[in-house]
Amino acid sequence: MELLAVSNVTWVVVLLVVAAVLLLVEVITPTLGLLGTAAIGAAGAAVFFAFRIHWIVGMLVLIGCLIGLPVYLYLSVKVLPKTPLGRRLFLRAAPDATNDATPESKTLHELIGKHGTAVTTLRPSGEVKVDGRRYDARAEYGMIESGQAVEVIRACGTDVVVRPLDNAG
Repeated sequence: MELLAVSNVTWVVVLLVVAAVLLLVEVITPTLGLLGTAAIGAAGAAVFFAFRIHWIVGMLVLIGCLIGLPVYLYLSVKVLPKTPLGRRLFLRAAPDATNDATPESKTLHELIGKHGTAVTTLRPSGEVKVDGRRYDARAEYGMIESGQAVEVIRACGTDVVVRPLDNAG
């Protein structure tokens, strides 16, 4: 009987450690909840073995799991990314799509309102020349013939939108 109690204690400890490790790996990798489900199963098995030791031990482990697992997940999601290891594991914030996505996006934003010439026929996309530089652009609507004067009306990220000057105003 004593050997069985020691064995149950060992199972409780091992299963709780396995549950913690599985939850940590679930937070770090995209397993779509598979490892999280396995972690909950391991915690449930630990509770089962704890009840086999004594009902008070089972209740303590159950309450510990019900309180500890959400706290553990919160710490894994909020604290881990701020640690040196977490900074290497997790992606940083995504760049703002309007300004920081590409190095030239700020330069392109300065083109708004400037006039240029269509280098190629825009149907609806092609190339324009503004301030002596060529840019990939697209027509706001329809087609713009090569050599026609254009005005830049919008620039977001790398998307430059132009309209013919004779319709601009």
